[in-house]
Amino acid sequence: MFLEEPFPRDTGRLEVVWRPREETDLQRVQWIDDAISLGWHKDRDHPDLGTTHFQRETGDETTPHREPAHIEVEAPVSFLEVCLNRLPEHIKETGD
Repeated sequence: MFLEEPFPRDTGRLEVVWRPREETDLQRVQWIDDAISLGWHKDRDHPDLGTTHFQRETGDETTPHREPAHIEVEAPVSFLEVCLNRLPEHIKETGD
């Protein structure tokens, strides 16, 4: 069960990263299981997508899918809360 609903795979792990920086903190919330890796990245890696982007990778894709995430909070706990609220829907979209 994942958040009171059946989970499509046996195991998964959640990685949370917060690294304070002088200008904008680096933050990442990443879900990883045997079929998919997806998450929200607040970093300077893809400036064309804005400050924060959503990234999804599957074994079928040669290039990760990325899109703007539109998360405008600064506090690490608030960023985590927004991501955790969005996570179940994104995982459901990857069901086997």
